[in-house]
Amino acid sequence: MIDRAATVERLLGAMRVSKGFPALENTVASVISSLGNDKHAAGDVVQHIVEDFALTQKVLKLANSAMYAPFSDGSGSVSSALDVLGTDALLHIVLSTALVTDTDLQRDESLSKTMLSSELARNVCAGRSEDVSIAALMYNLGTLLAQKYLAAESTAIAHQVANGVEEAQAAIEVLGLTLEQLGAEVAQHWKLPKNIVSVIDGTGDPELVAIARFSKSASTLIHAGKFDAVEQLVADLDVKGIDKSGVDRLIRKRSEQITPQGKASPDVSNEEVLDDLLSALATDKKQTVEALAAAMFPTFAKTLQTAHCLLFMLTKSGDFAVRYGYGKGIDELRSKLRISKDYQPTAFHAAIKNNVDVSIADVSRLKVSALPDGYTELMPHVNKFVILPIANSAVSGLVYCDWDSETVLSASELDAVKKLRSLFLPYFPS
Repeated sequence: MIDRAATVERLLGAMRVSKGFPALENTVASVISSLGNDKHAAGDVVQHIVEDFALTQKVLKLANSAMYAPFSDGSGSVSSALDVLGTDALLHIVLSTALVTDTDLQRDESLSKTMLSSELARNVCAGRSEDVSIAALMYNLGTLLAQKYLAAESTAIAHQVANGVEEAQAAIEVLGLTLEQLGAEVAQHWKLPKNIVSVIDGTGDPELVAIARFSKSASTLIHAGKFDAVEQLVADLDVKGIDKSGVDRLIRKRSEQITPQGKASPDVSNEEVLDDLLSALATDKKQTVEALAAAMFPTFAKTLQTAHCLLFMLTKSGDFAVRYGYGKGIDELRSKLRISKDYQPTAFHAAIKNNVDVSIADVSRLKVSALPDGYTELMPHVNKFVILPIANSAVSGLVYCDWDSETVLSASELDAVKKLRSLFLPYFPS
């Protein structure tokens, strides 16, 4: 089980050395213009800010920080936050925020989805424009943070979702908690007020939670080009006083402007996917070997169509045991599959003793004695596998992948997997 506390701490550590999210150029220009124009009411400034994720989260975070906490009494809205911060602090926030153009925004899918989510929320409930906009932006906090600072894990979650796994379950398997729980943890760390945290974790104002969830789902479907599903989502939305026809018009307008995911994407080879994963993991250092495996193995499963991916580690007893696994029946494999410390003429012992990569193209040709005790009972449908030793001075770990299909691993794909195997070396004794 992935340690959720370790995931949150790793995320916070990555955030501490980052400049954060960019704000839209047009929004920043509008805020500055409003601040410098006495004829513009404070409401204009608020309206511009709540249309932008970067500015909203920075304003709320600062207003609830230790510096301003004695005066803020838990600022849960941008309006109340601005009363506490004042014009000078707001101007500093605006001028110190990185900028992004509308064109750049469309390239950043996660941020684009969040901004559209906020726009949809404001159209659903114009009477509570500020409240619903903040709710929609902050409900997406965990998703945005994960995609920006935990790129490899986000990729692993996306691959599981593409294979039919519910997003919440996929996130728990990879991160140890759901994306909403991750957002709520960060919001609490920032000391944001309960009314915002409760929207993120789903326990707050039912109307705000419903609109936030609707907006996130609708935005995701629009970006995926699933317009019929969006229309059904609007039809099913049960919030009093909303103008569904107006929401439909906005959805049609945005649908014409957004290129659905994957429609214009060129084919990407498996080697390119694995090389991208290598680059992401090489820069996003994991604190534990389990976290690294959790970020790596789901991509193996999706890209290479593996049945199981296992990480074996040397135990104090001298046996090799499964430390982390991905695939069917992992709990049973973790508890029952062992590579004995006593040498036996198996493919696994050959890899360990000689520190060589082992590839078996047809398991049926092996004698039972060439496999660890219980292997054929635990994985009866496996027909091929590869074993890649992890060794600094001596072999103390194994990366193992197998297949129960006719999938054939190419030489270039195997080379890419071997490169990824090398990322485990720092976690093993020299």
